[in-house]
Amino acid sequence: MAWHAWMESYGYLGIMVTLMFPFLPSEVPLAYAGYLVHTAQSNLVLMLLVAVFSFVVSQNIFFTIGQLGSERLLGRVFKLFRISETRMVQFQQQMETRGRFILLLSPMWRMGFAVGAGLTGVSRLTFTIATTVSFFVWSAFFIWGGKKLGHGMNGRHHDFHQYTPWIVGLLLLLGVYLYVRKKRMLKK
Repeated sequence: MAWHAWMESYGYLGIMVTLMFPFLPSEVPLAYAGYLVHTAQSNLVLMLLVAVFSFVVSQNIFFTIGQLGSERLLGRVFKLFRISETRMVQFQQQMETRGRFILLLSPMWRMGFAVGAGLTGVSRLTFTIATTVSFFVWSAFFIWGGKKLGHGMNGRHHDFHQYTPWIVGLLLLLGVYLYVRKKRMLKK
């Protein structure tokens, strides 16, 4: 059964399970959840709460693996989820230099941040608060986006087109930033 069929068939439970297992980038099921909100199959507030709860639970599971895991278990987790040890070392260095605020970026690299936070000795309360805040913003953005795209799919394409110049401009700025950053790194 495909993930979207799972979400439609089992409702909020299906959404929770789809989001808890990080084999699929979270953006996709969150946007689809927004579409389900648009079609009135789900409630927006409840969908947001389910998404955040799912993320926090799954992140705490990976945090515990990082905190209590042996070298052998961590090696298996790294291999299963394709997390390189170099990435984990980079994360630990970022935690030391930038502090706990780096945890707010956890939606971008879910398992790695959770396992890394467990390895570095971050308190569970700090980790859970940072995870809850970051995933609330992340979930709200993608659910809202899926809801808006659902409006566009029903013949209201003009709603989305007003944002096109902004999206193109932001993508161009991002491209320029990444290009300049790469050039600077190559000079060093």
